[in-house]
Amino acid sequence: MASKSGVHTDVGAKVTHTTWTQTANFVVSSTVGFLFDYAQARGLGTDRISSKREKLESALYTYINTRHLRKVSIEVYEEGASKSDEAIERFDLTYEIKDPEELSQSELQRIEEKDFNQYRKDVMEQLQDLDSLPSNVDYRVLIWCAPENDLGQPKPDVDGWSSTSARSTDHLNKKNLGDAVNTGPINADASLWIR
Repeated sequence: MASKSGVHTDVGAKVTHTTWTQTANFVVSSTVGFLFDYAQARGLGTDRISSKREKLESALYTYINTRHLRKVSIEVYEEGASKSDEAIERFDLTYEIKDPEELSQSELQRIEEKDFNQYRKDVMEQLQDLDSLPSNVDYRVLIWCAPENDLGQPKPDVDGWSSTSARSTDHLNKKNLGDAVNTGPINADASLWIR
């Protein structure tokens, strides 16, 4: 259902009418859940995500609400490697953020028929079929933002985060894993850069 306040994703799996704040909270929670699941499925451990969960959630919430968020990644690299080295693997959630008032009735209907829990299961099943990562790897979480949002506003700074450059994925192949989150105004597709 269309509303000036947005579209709500009921954590039970189906989408119903509610506020932008609840939608943003759902997307933040789903994003962090996907990162945990990826790290666990690939044998990376989740301590790094757990220890920075509040800062991660704060940054995601800020950049969703300011409409600067473009992508969230887990970049896997050889332990002790410099930042100029190549990534061994990278998991991406790529976002599209729309104004809730711009959604058509057909878009809203499709959203109401989605099962968010199935998205996660489908993506994680694809990860199970991959070869194991080497034992000497480490990872970091990257948040990719537009320098300016669609309103011409600059990206705000968020405590605990700094600018960096991603390691090269030129030698890797991109595999699309499908939908990760689709709430209407906030959508994310999952992809994996692998050898």
